[in-house]
Amino acid sequence: MDWDQTISEVKELFYQCRFKQVVAMVDLHCEKSSPSLDHYFMMQMRKSMALFEMHRVTESRAVLRDLTQFQQKQSDVYLYATARLAYADQEYEMAERLFKILADKSETVKDYFQAVLGLTNVYYSLKKPQDIDRLISEMEELEDLVNLDQKLSLYLVRANVSHVFHQDANLSKKYLQLCIREAAAQNWHYFIIKALYSQACIYKDLGKFDSLETSLDFLHCYLNPEECIYLTYLVNEKFKDLDYSLSYSMQMDPDLRRICVQEKWIALHDKPLIYDFLELLYSRGTFVGKHEIASRLWPEEEYKPRTHDPRIFDLARRIRALIEPYENQPVCLLSGRQGYKLAGKDQTSTVTKIDKDMERRPMYERRESV
Repeated sequence: MDWDQTISEVKELFYQCRFKQVVAMVDLHCEKSSPSLDHYFMMQMRKSMALFEMHRVTESRAVLRDLTQFQQKQSDVYLYATARLAYADQEYEMAERLFKILADKSETVKDYFQAVLGLTNVYYSLKKPQDIDRLISEMEELEDLVNLDQKLSLYLVRANVSHVFHQDANLSKKYLQLCIREAAAQNWHYFIIKALYSQACIYKDLGKFDSLETSLDFLHCYLNPEECIYLTYLVNEKFKDLDYSLSYSMQMDPDLRRICVQEKWIALHDKPLIYDFLELLYSRGTFVGKHEIASRLWPEEEYKPRTHDPRIFDLARRIRALIEPYENQPVCLLSGRQGYKLAGKDQTSTVTKIDKDMERRPMYERRESV
């Protein structure tokens, strides 16, 4: 079996945001064949990354932990897996130390660049702009010697640092456009989506709502909420105060009193309050205030915040336990100052809009390529 070719195919699937296929392909080949430790490591690392993008955080971390169990201490494989795990667990001091060791031990430019990129992400989380600028300068000298995905990752880092730490929106947008143009040539939606999200965040911060709406429209063209669940969460949280959310595939069955989320039917006939709560949000399609929710669920009672708000909060917690892929970072049931919103709809009724969005996608790619 040509493992290098298989790893290349998995990488392409990942950057096309076909994360479910990544996980399935890694499991299939690792179970049926006997890869070398290096090949097994690369396959499992890509699986962990795919699970994270699918918002299956616990499983993603479990894959990283498994990789540290059978690797020799201080080997590059062990150090990289442990560093990624520490970063995922927000143990930034440990992650910083491990990425520094990896950088010192690196024997190739690409390995060194990857370690420095990991260290830069740590400093970004720690809000250390001076250290970030120093590392970016190092990576800029090497960007013509590394893989395209590493170069695109550097564009995204430059863009975010320019906006967040240096308040230079124009420079940030320049790097985002570079990222989009070069990623579009490879059909790598992963980087296009990340860049469009960052671009939308910039426009929101600047109060340029016409440009923000355009960015979100294009983001909707590329982002599949069924695959990119973590980024769907980020988008919905960032823009929920504008009553914007990416829709999750859902169906309500009033006859059997059940809801379908991600092709899985959940019976609610024995949970009348939960069903009525969800049905109200589903039918409205926007944020619903707690006063209206209480009036629907307890029509015989006068709404009293101290009485009804805790009940509504408890129902929301129980709903998230039922329908959310990762309960602590919801993508289905959103909450905010306006109340609650169900970010889902019957996808069978939105085929026309999706088709129109797909038609617009090549227009955007042509525009960004000039």
